[in-house]
Amino acid sequence: MKFSHQLKFNSVPEWREHYIKYAALKKIIYAIAKAEQDETLQTIHEDEHGHPLLQHTVTFGHDKVDATEETLVKYLDKELADIISFYMTKEAEILANLEKVDLQIHSLEKVPRAPSGSLLEVQASADGSETIDVVTPDTVRAEALSTRAARVDFWTRAGKSSSAKDLIRERGRLKSRISDTFVALHDLKNFLTVNKEGFRKILKKHDKLASSNLKATYWRVVEDKYPSRREEKLQRAIERVTDQYAVIYLQGDVDKATEQLTRKLRDQIKVERNTVWRDMVALERRHVDAVVDTGPLKTRAPWLVRHRNSVCLFLSVTVFAALLSVDSLQLFAEAEKQNCFAMLLFVSLLWATEAIPLFATSMLIPPLVVLLRLLVDRTKDPPVRLTAQEAAPAIFHAMFSQVIMLLLGGFAIASALSKHFIAKQLAIAVLSRVGRKPHNVILASMFVATFASMWISNVASPVLCFSLVTPILRTLDTNNPFCKALVMGIALASNVGGMTSPISSPQNIFAIERMSMDGEPPSWLSWFAVALPVSIVCNLLAWALILLVYRPWTKVQEVRPIKPNTDPMTGTQVFVIFISLLTVALWCGNSTLRPYVGEMGVVAVLPLAAFFGFGVLSKDDFNGFLWNVVMLAMGGLGLGEAVKSSGLLQSIAEAIQDLVEGMDLTQVMLVFCLMVLIATTFISHTVGAMVILPIVQSVGEQMVDPHPKLLVMATALMCSGAMGLPVSGFPNMNAVALEDPAGVNYVNTLDFIKVGVPSSVLAYGVIVSVGYALMLVVKF
Repeated sequence: MKFSHQLKFNSVPEWREHYIKYAALKKIIYAIAKAEQDETLQTIHEDEHGHPLLQHTVTFGHDKVDATEETLVKYLDKELADIISFYMTKEAEILANLEKVDLQIHSLEKVPRAPSGSLLEVQASADGSETIDVVTPDTVRAEALSTRAARVDFWTRAGKSSSAKDLIRERGRLKSRISDTFVALHDLKNFLTVNKEGFRKILKKHDKLASSNLKATYWRVVEDKYPSRREEKLQRAIERVTDQYAVIYLQGDVDKATEQLTRKLRDQIKVERNTVWRDMVALERRHVDAVVDTGPLKTRAPWLVRHRNSVCLFLSVTVFAALLSVDSLQLFAEAEKQNCFAMLLFVSLLWATEAIPLFATSMLIPPLVVLLRLLVDRTKDPPVRLTAQEAAPAIFHAMFSQVIMLLLGGFAIASALSKHFIAKQLAIAVLSRVGRKPHNVILASMFVATFASMWISNVASPVLCFSLVTPILRTLDTNNPFCKALVMGIALASNVGGMTSPISSPQNIFAIERMSMDGEPPSWLSWFAVALPVSIVCNLLAWALILLVYRPWTKVQEVRPIKPNTDPMTGTQVFVIFISLLTVALWCGNSTLRPYVGEMGVVAVLPLAAFFGFGVLSKDDFNGFLWNVVMLAMGGLGLGEAVKSSGLLQSIAEAIQDLVEGMDLTQVMLVFCLMVLIATTFISHTVGAMVILPIVQSVGEQMVDPHPKLLVMATALMCSGAMGLPVSGFPNMNAVALEDPAGVNYVNTLDFIKVGVPSSVLAYGVIVSVGYALMLVVKF
């Protein structure tokens, strides 16, 4: 096997960037050999200043360097220094952790210790086979043997005792810490061996291809500087760890301890090599578009499936034309209402079937509004339909409102939190502290996804969370129930996270716009007071359901923890956090600040100006905003204005009012939430909100006891709670598209039917009970 492959297979994934840059050094050597060959075969032309026209350069990292032997030696020195520095840092860290474990064990045992601290060290010094720092006399050796026997007896009795529950609990926690220390020491020892072999191979490669003999001179530098002699110290530490394990868990049997710890080490290496193999498969798939064969060759899809979009587009246009021209289908006497109904049904069909992209459908709304003359001036008596010249500026004015500024402000905050790794560091900080139990990891991942959705939207949140748990997923089989439970948990929690804040999902933006129709927009605090308890209860119920369905602990007893982040916080990160918190605080105090700022959209300019003005975000970041969502929102606002101005909204509201006549507020809410649950399970949450929220708000205004804000918010929350199918929102689409590096999906439609549909029903129950009560408390 080539050394580059050996390096890839034998390196510790978390330390990969600290290994010798073997491939980059080889590039320099090849360039040196090429330069020497060119000098031999041809005369290098020089310009009038005497400089060669032909230069041999190579890229090392991000730098372009000359292909000379001096450059090679310079980078060999740099690599050697970096490897030694990293080794010394990790050695100090691991040995310090070993001492912490040793002291913790000592505090639990309450048994006097011999000076050696390890039977293996005592035996080694007694027979003279090793040289260690302290030579232990025979009296100390006897004392150590006696102490060790007492320690073995203490832990043996502790394991059989039912009264010492705290000690047994600590004993269980120590097992993973001792095993991890054993693995880390072996990894560090292997780090020394592999890198030294890398220097030997690279020098051998140079001497083979180039004319000079660099190994004869530089290998002496490696031998002199390289910390090879510290392997003995690592070996003694490994023996200490093995002895501790034997004393605590195996009645002092060192051979059994060595066997068990070595088995754990082999399992760890197997996991890491399996991960590397999958990475290589993924790389191959990207280059050749390969897929893993998981079954017999599939037959060609039926004609209707292949031409689904065209058929749906044709049917939508046919329905639209029929509603405009067929007399028997004229449901309204006024032309503007009938035309608006035709357009409403047309765009709803296009949105529901996605025959063309959602944002493209939104772009059709302004020209249709103008051409069909849907806008009406109701200040005149009788009302007059606006001409094209009057309707065009009116509809474009309606399409840009504070809702769009809220979206852009939310995008700016989300982009800054993501670009500068603040969201990722926060998520890692949580996930690295939740322990190893599968149910804890799933619950923590779900709440991280929900919290991330609150600030970076439930579109970006699942992408972030899936990237964080990918190292865990790649160590397990794709069909492992823990993998399915983790992926489903993040997807459902991201959907629930769409409820949490006014900027966490587009449907909430529309809800805020509808709830502001009376000139008194809801504050962020009142939204949080309802949405946060509802989302917490929904998450806990979904988590319990996932555990009941998948029982992940049956296949995975412990989860390999995510490594915590140790990088210090930068000034830019502090600035981003400050501006984001200030913006949210101003949004929360909107009711108080309205005399000064007018609307929340004005506050949304703050993160845009601060982040782009001070270089936190760039033009490319601005171009990377979800402009398809912005266009979708603008289309929804235009549709809402057309439905309202034409009088269609009033007519629909009156018809529904007749249907719900005699129902109280609770019953109306139950009906609307159920209708939204069913509809948004099959169509986009955003589309459902755009079509249904104006009707809900209008019906709420016309009730005997009007509560339009309550009905609108309940309906908006239910949009996020509809998560029964893969098409029910972006988090579900992301989850069902998530593949392992070999191209096998982690979850499928059946998983959403088993878990997503019951979770949607549970969310419905929470919204119409807990949510309803809280909305009454905050006086919606």
